[in-house]
Amino acid sequence: MSKARLLAPWVDDGSDRSAIYHVVSRIVGRDFLLDAQCKEQFVRYMRMYEAFCGVRVLTYCIMTNHFHILVEIPPKCDRHLSDEALIERLKVLYSKEYVDQVRLHLELLAKAIHPEGRAAHAELRERYTRRMWDLGLFMKTLKQRFSTWYNKKHGRRGTLWEARYKSVLVENGYAARTMAAYIELNPVRAGMVEDPKAYRWCGYAEAVAGGQLARNGLMRILSELDSDTAVDGWSGARDITKYDWRAVAQRYRLILFEDGASYDGRAEIAQQQRRGFSEAQWKKEQEREGKLSIAEIARCQSRYFVEGAVLGSREWVNEVIEGIKGDFLSESRKTLSSKMRGSLDGCGLWSMRKLE
Repeated sequence: MSKARLLAPWVDDGSDRSAIYHVVSRIVGRDFLLDAQCKEQFVRYMRMYEAFCGVRVLTYCIMTNHFHILVEIPPKCDRHLSDEALIERLKVLYSKEYVDQVRLHLELLAKAIHPEGRAAHAELRERYTRRMWDLGLFMKTLKQRFSTWYNKKHGRRGTLWEARYKSVLVENGYAARTMAAYIELNPVRAGMVEDPKAYRWCGYAEAVAGGQLARNGLMRILSELDSDTAVDGWSGARDITKYDWRAVAQRYRLILFEDGASYDGRAEIAQQQRRGFSEAQWKKEQEREGKLSIAEIARCQSRYFVEGAVLGSREWVNEVIEGIKGDFLSESRKTLSSKMRGSLDGCGLWSMRKLE
């Protein structure tokens, strides 16, 4: 069972909060199988099932042997659809003829007077809605659909993915912004591009190119993801309509350049370089009198971002752990959140797992 499913009780116990997950999955054998056409097709399927499942992809990056997606699952109070809205969702996956048949059937059952007819109406809706608002089913459907397409295209059989997927529950705001930057910088760290906007298959590049869904995702991330107002029918979200994309784009780019520096100022490795932005660019962004920046968090052991299970402030991580103790953790567990180590020490983020 994936960690996303393990944490479901905590996510579902409140009616007014959504949940953000960083999910990662790798190609079997970690072979570099995903070329440009494959990445395009994966993004196409991702957007398709995003629309059908009612989840929100905040950002993503499709690499040649793995992918990252930062996805938001709506709270229970927002998981409701009218028959008309359900039909619109069905249009994403099914033919016009099939959707017309479902529409007609729903209309007939909705007019039923007897309890049996109303029950049949609810059962027909449940046939489709049970596949929505669920991270596990979103990922399963996406990966299976892409695997079928890939195997048919390349005349192969068998599994395409190394395992199901890994997931980390991420706190709104600071942790979510840090995770987004980590995801976007993958192709820069891999030496594939010098600037993330040049990598076609990531959320930032899609947003720069004018993709509205990608822009909405980044504005959602930088809106602090507060819980004061509702937007797009989702509770627990700040109204992103008041944000200007140009201002958000400038701010987000600064974050990426800070996080993507190739220079690490720690004395013991000051001469070491890694792929990323230049030392001059990095130092320019550090003129903040020693205040902690997101860059200091992104220069980290990536295991926390894919194996930490839960990532956020100490108080928030403890709240999540308390919520799942007894179901998936021992009630006798004395230690709760674990302070991140190495370059993450002092960054203000904590993890459920203590990683060495």
